[in-house]
Amino acid sequence: MGIPHLISTLEPFAVHGLLNDKSVVIDGPALAYHILYICNRNGAVLPSYQLLGDTAVAWLDELTRRRVSVEAIFFDGHLPLTKRPVRMGRVAKSFHQLKLAHSADPMGRSRSYLSSPTDTYGEADLFSSKPPPGRPFLPPSFHVPAVIEVLRLSRYQSRVRLVPGEADAYCAQHLLESGGTVLTSDSDLLAHDLGRGSVMFFRDIHLDGDARLTCATFSPGHICERLGLSSSDQICRFAYERKLDPHLSLPEILQQCSKKIEDTTGYDEFCHEYLHQEIAPLPVSNAGDTIQIHSLDPRISELVLQLGSPCLTEDDQEAKIFLPILIENPTRGSAWEQSTSIRQLAYTILGWIIPGQASPMQEYRRVNSTVQKGRQVSILTKKPAEEFGKIVVNLMTEIRKETRQNAELSWLILCLSLDIRYCFEEEKQSHVLQTLQNASQFLNPSKVTWDTIHFVAQLQAAYYSLRILRQVLSLAPARETIPELHKLLVSLPPLTEFPDIDRVINNLLKTDEIQTLKLVEKVVPFPLSDIQESKWAAPRKRKASRESVPKAKPSTGGRASAARNQFDVLSQDG
Repeated sequence: MGIPHLISTLEPFAVHGLLNDKSVVIDGPALAYHILYICNRNGAVLPSYQLLGDTAVAWLDELTRRRVSVEAIFFDGHLPLTKRPVRMGRVAKSFHQLKLAHSADPMGRSRSYLSSPTDTYGEADLFSSKPPPGRPFLPPSFHVPAVIEVLRLSRYQSRVRLVPGEADAYCAQHLLESGGTVLTSDSDLLAHDLGRGSVMFFRDIHLDGDARLTCATFSPGHICERLGLSSSDQICRFAYERKLDPHLSLPEILQQCSKKIEDTTGYDEFCHEYLHQEIAPLPVSNAGDTIQIHSLDPRISELVLQLGSPCLTEDDQEAKIFLPILIENPTRGSAWEQSTSIRQLAYTILGWIIPGQASPMQEYRRVNSTVQKGRQVSILTKKPAEEFGKIVVNLMTEIRKETRQNAELSWLILCLSLDIRYCFEEEKQSHVLQTLQNASQFLNPSKVTWDTIHFVAQLQAAYYSLRILRQVLSLAPARETIPELHKLLVSLPPLTEFPDIDRVINNLLKTDEIQTLKLVEKVVPFPLSDIQESKWAAPRKRKASRESVPKAKPSTGGRASAARNQFDVLSQDG
């Protein structure tokens, strides 16, 4: 998480040289954020997921061209409970930044700010030292899993490791066992026992006058020798004193290191983080097989590991998932709300795969404070869960017929339809429907309103909820879950093809060309409005939690009934 001023304090003891011919491991999350920084530096404030992925591959290609051996790229698959307050603080800060961005310009954001250039970057751009002209108020919502996904499909796929712990701890362990260098942005790595290993920071890698990659190398062993510390493990004590008082001079820190530790409990807690990494055990399925996490997104992996080891949850025994912060309108309800039923089905199926789990989940969508509780999502019983899964399959089958097998349009219509129907069942106005009915307002070439931004966020939430469901289904043989749903979701588009501002405005809101509104109306009943009655009768409102997926009603036949009953599973309590 970083130790303030540790790098600047040790900078005089770094060794400057070429990056060529080094053997390195890479701190994956730090790489993803560095790639975002590169894109920002080149004018893409909110780069597309394709641009992020392509830039990551291009950056690694440049290292490889200089004979740098990339041994592994580690990504977090589990965050220790001790780090949860820090995460809560960061998520709260992110939501505050979103609110500030909205307050600063409540009419919307410029199209150029939200759009991504289409060109790729060359060598000079990848390692330039110039500062970025603009930084996002929030990073793209799924930018870390997007980078992972592109790398998994690239020539670097064998190096990508999603681990049941923190990436920096695995980087440190690799260096302790095999030597080499870790590339990171996290000063915490200097506090680990790295043995003969060393640390380089992304910010220090640049091209010299001869177009050679150079970098400052921080070697804890070498630094300890220069500082007169007795052994390399004393770097942990040095880091502790630096964190305890960021204003001490270097001589004062060394003086403190020579004294007896006053707060032994505090020091032990500090060292425990670096000397004893927390690794979550891999879950075992009901079939007795060890569940592998290597193909999952980090947040989904965290949930799976919690469910597989109840001791990883807190006293309330409810597993928690931190949904990515969406770039949305903070004055509206969370854009995650309308797709809750999809994720609820995913959480339920996880209970079928991993034994002993039937308690509700806690979702963290927006966080205002570090003590805030998540939104509880209940677990379904077997029958309504299976019925809802089959309903989604049947709906998609009908949509594909209507769209003449247009895959991109079919997924869009499915997400729009599920979103609109959710509001219909809740007797609420549908922001998605209102957006579709007034699509012309979103064709402003220079300004994107917050309502348009929120519309796109709801679509992204629906797509990602289906992605969660797909990854959960991938953990067990299709025959043990809902085979038709498993087969359907295999073709879900990758993150690089998820709807973004450009994709929506350029391709998906032009109803005169693709007739989106008419297609949606064919497969989903529209909710009642203030000026027009729907042709569908409104179902009775739920009596219990809106998080529950209800039982299905029997079909009464006929086209209207078929359309209505495709979603009747959503209208009662189960």
